[in-house]
Amino acid sequence: MANRRVLIDTNVVVRFLVRDHEEHYLESVEIFRSIEAGKLEAMLMDFIMAEIVYVLSRIYKIEKRQIASALKRLLFYKSLYTDNKLITFEALDIYGSRNIDFADALLCAKQNLEGFEIVSFDKDIGRCTEEAGR
Repeated sequence: MANRRVLIDTNVVVRFLVRDHEEHYLESVEIFRSIEAGKLEAMLMDFIMAEIVYVLSRIYKIEKRQIASALKRLLFYKSLYTDNKLITFEALDIYGSRNIDFADALLCAKQNLEGFEIVSFDKDIGRCTEEAGR
């Protein structure tokens, strides 16, 4: 019998990370235990990842480095998939270490790892090549 395959929504990850709704937190813990154990295959799409980052930073005022670190830990779950884990890891590294939003960090990651040129009117996109921590 094949494992269940699910798409994870923003609120499940947020409840898991911030524990601000006990019932939902406990349900999310069970979901992530099942993913970690390989009993459940889960997909975390890039736009959901961006929404998670937005909610954690803007609503919960969590520091960028903490957000990046927490989300990278989740990406180590073998049965948790993203559109491209390598790009997502790179984007989280960029997001956590530079003055850049997550959507731009995804563009930078794609540029860094796959050689794309970014076409944008956004001056902040130049931060792709900044030194980390500036």
